[in-house]
Amino acid sequence: MEINYLNYFSFRRLINLLASVLSFIISKIIRRPIVWGLPPAISVEPTNRCNLKCPECPSGTGKLTRPLGVLSLNDFKDFVDQVYKKSFYLQLFFQGEPYINKNLPEMTRYARQKNMYVAVSTNGILLKGKTVEEMLKNPPDKLILSVDGLDQATYEIYRQGGRLSDVKENLSEIIKKKRELNLKKPYIELQFIVMKQNEHQIEDVINFGRKEGCDKVVLKTMQVGSYENALMFLPENQKYSRYSLADGELKIKNKLKNHCFALWRSSVVTWDGKVAPCCFDKDAKYETGSLLKNKFNDIWKGKKYNDFRQAVLNNRQSINICRNCTEGLKINIGDY
Repeated sequence: MEINYLNYFSFRRLINLLASVLSFIISKIIRRPIVWGLPPAISVEPTNRCNLKCPECPSGTGKLTRPLGVLSLNDFKDFVDQVYKKSFYLQLFFQGEPYINKNLPEMTRYARQKNMYVAVSTNGILLKGKTVEEMLKNPPDKLILSVDGLDQATYEIYRQGGRLSDVKENLSEIIKKKRELNLKKPYIELQFIVMKQNEHQIEDVINFGRKEGCDKVVLKTMQVGSYENALMFLPENQKYSRYSLADGELKIKNKLKNHCFALWRSSVVTWDGKVAPCCFDKDAKYETGSLLKNKFNDIWKGKKYNDFRQAVLNNRQSINICRNCTEGLKINIGDY
């Protein structure tokens, strides 16, 4: 079983979750943002640096305009102390490769001491040797490991600069040591972004994940930023595409209704303390505040955040990051 959410709920967290859902429903009805509580889920960016050059990732392509850096342990602890009594789900990733930050195991330990559910998503290349040992001393609840091809030629089309053999060896080492130590965590999720180049390997990756001892394989649709890249990467099987292509246009299948639960359910914090409204704001262009200047509660319920919520309630289509957003569109397909 992936997660028993009841293990992470206190009375305050339960009330906060109900308040978040209720305030979102009321906001949809009256077309004005009402915000109660804090977001139940939060993404914190350990770093926006990466060791790969994936062609649709702003970190990998160097297209991020915000500074590159690494989250300090003290800043992380200060933020967790602000939210843990009400927020319970923590994603320790946003842009970049999390394990570039050497303090990641300690961050995981600290958040889990507060009984927060911790998920980490990684390309798996740095998870070897001592890094694995440190990770397993303080394991996240969930470890998402990306493998987007089962041979080097396919893998490196997207995971440019990486070696598939390293990822496979590291995955085997993690599972072996987890078994030796008789650990229940981390829950290991193998993620496979379905593309034109690898869609013929879907059954193979499911079998690979099962054979290796992963807990789950998730097939994920790909995000692209242009029609040209859509032609290059999107799979033929429409089941695994979040877009439709017609008459030289790239259109997301999402109908983009004028509301978005993500703005009540979750939030994003960059390595240097910027608060962004959602994970599609990769460059924090819609920054709603800075934790270096204000407390998170004040930012979450502040004017800039509510102005963004109001803009979505008025016309979500008018916001560029929303036009490539999957909120409300099912995009992940899990296997076993």
